[in-house]
Amino acid sequence: MRAWVPIALGLALWASAPSAGRAQVVVVDADGASEAAARRWRERVVAAQGADAVELEAWAGAEEPVATVPPDRLLVLAQIERRLMLARHARSRFRERDALDALTQAEELAERHLDVPGMAAWYAEVQLAIAITAAQLGQAGVSEAALRRAASVDASRSVQAAEAHPDVVARARAIARAAATGPRGRFEVRSDAAGAVAYLDDGLVGPLPATVEAPVGPHVLRVDAPAHRGWASVVTVFEGDRPAIEVTLAPTAQLTQARAAARAATVGDLDALVGALSALEEAPVVHRVRLGAGPLDRALLTTCDASGCRGPMQLEGAPGPSLTGPIASVAESERWLLERPAIHIDEPEWWERWYVWAAVAAVVAIGVGVGIGLAVAQDQGAPPPLVLVVDPSRLPVAGVD
Repeated sequence: MRAWVPIALGLALWASAPSAGRAQVVVVDADGASEAAARRWRERVVAAQGADAVELEAWAGAEEPVATVPPDRLLVLAQIERRLMLARHARSRFRERDALDALTQAEELAERHLDVPGMAAWYAEVQLAIAITAAQLGQAGVSEAALRRAASVDASRSVQAAEAHPDVVARARAIARAAATGPRGRFEVRSDAAGAVAYLDDGLVGPLPATVEAPVGPHVLRVDAPAHRGWASVVTVFEGDRPAIEVTLAPTAQLTQARAAARAATVGDLDALVGALSALEEAPVVHRVRLGAGPLDRALLTTCDASGCRGPMQLEGAPGPSLTGPIASVAESERWLLERPAIHIDEPEWWERWYVWAAVAAVVAIGVGVGIGLAVAQDQGAPPPLVLVVDPSRLPVAGVD
């Protein structure tokens, strides 16, 4: 009988599903049932629905993979490039102040968008442009600091002879050599988001938690996770070990709505469930399975998508006569799910009563005991005869004849 259980359940799910071609999500409301029963019913529904059945949070993570960046945030790259061009144009006309203003704007844009993949290289490019412009203005300190930041974040970028004064080119190369051969530091990166991955200066570090080792100096640390907004910041690495960095990632709107849908499905708030699904892009089909807490292997199946819900469908597992039942009203289904089987106790006949046979056993035991006692007495033989001895001297004297 167990062999056709998934087939019959699949027919029930097919009949109750309002949408096709969507991801299938199964939410089990145990509500007092055992963990084994919840696991068994989830496996039944998942097996009947197919391999695509996933958790809502996992579905949201699959819809928004790691390092996903909204298109509007990528526009910042074009904005930075435009300001770099304006700075080069102003510097070529000896308007270094205008060039430095454009580069300051480019630096602010880069720092606000460090979570965009590839931004570390753009940040280093802006620092090199600042260093060259500041050197032309005679601001040696500003130029030196910018060269150190550029060499630390992007060691592969070198200043060419045609880009700057020979003194600036020589100083940039000396700083780059010192950064590559200088002391190093270590720190650990952790995150509360599942599947989080760390990048240092756009180079992959690996899944978190992870230990980062890098040359001393400023670096761009970025952390991404599925269905979460990326996080990035410029961190300064000191020689030796430094305290761990804890990164808390904000969930995306898709994940927030998916979690709301999962909560609503678990507690049975179908209106909230439909509302959360309608706010999702390409919302999945949610199969809510509510289990009975009694001894009967029963469940109610309600199938919902962004357009509404269908059900509840009565499901009864083996060894019941059938797996599926008709769609019933909520009130009828609740009574059906929670009802307990009646227990019938038949009155036994007189010869089936325990005390009758207990009395018979007692009488038999007494009779057996008496018989055993008599048999033992006979085996020991008859008692000795009684002998009477008369002393004539004690007899009364009546007279002499």
